[in-house]
Amino acid sequence: MYMIFSSDVTGRARLADFGISRQLNMGQTTLHTISAGTKCWKARETLDEDSGIGYKRSTDIQVAGMLMYYIISGGHHPFGKGIHCEVNIFQGKYTLEHVEDEVAKDLIEWMINEDPEKRPTVEDTLAHPYFWPEERRVEYLRKIGNEKEAENCRKADPGLLHALDQCAEARSFTKWKSKIPPELMNKLDGKKKAYPDNTLGLLRFIRNLHEHYIEDADSVDILTMFPDLFGCVYKFAKKKEWNSRSSLKKWFHREDVR
Repeated sequence: MYMIFSSDVTGRARLADFGISRQLNMGQTTLHTISAGTKCWKARETLDEDSGIGYKRSTDIQVAGMLMYYIISGGHHPFGKGIHCEVNIFQGKYTLEHVEDEVAKDLIEWMINEDPEKRPTVEDTLAHPYFWPEERRVEYLRKIGNEKEAENCRKADPGLLHALDQCAEARSFTKWKSKIPPELMNKLDGKKKAYPDNTLGLLRFIRNLHEHYIEDADSVDILTMFPDLFGCVYKFAKKKEWNSRSSLKKWFHREDVR
């Protein structure tokens, strides 16, 4: 195995392993070679020598997802350990029970997908919400608070509220109104249009706080107050396909918010 330490054209340090490197022809993105790699740290397609898929960029993504889980979980492998590990990789059987962060789990699950075509690219991975700074996470919550469901939070569909209640159960934002500074709550919570004490009400509150009370918004750290809010809302919005709406889709791809 040969390790090379160098820098790229931008001056950023790079550590590379050229132990199984191959030279590809122009336009070629994959090459089938004999199986290589460390036991339990090989992608599914490299375990199946008859698949004919070979090594691709997506192969490294699955292994990177395993490593990401191992690091965040404090030493656990998503596909287990011992003699069953590689069988589980091949069969796509995994568990993410040792990681609580919903956003991290969402990314890892995407990365370790057994189908190489369904894994994210490097660019997709780095653009995932797990890597978003706090400012962008708050902006996302504000954007969701501007969607029609949150705007209609006082007369929301009962089925939607029930689904959100299940998401919010035992979370930091349960009964959120009691955790907001009283003076701020009184300022925004009018007698005729009080915010409902549920997740949609909180999202609308965040939207209005940042739209109309900017100075007050700067004094309230929403992500510290409700540390699991972003993850739950992102996963719920993804399940309901809210993130694919035109109002959010364009925002997701804006370069200035990455």
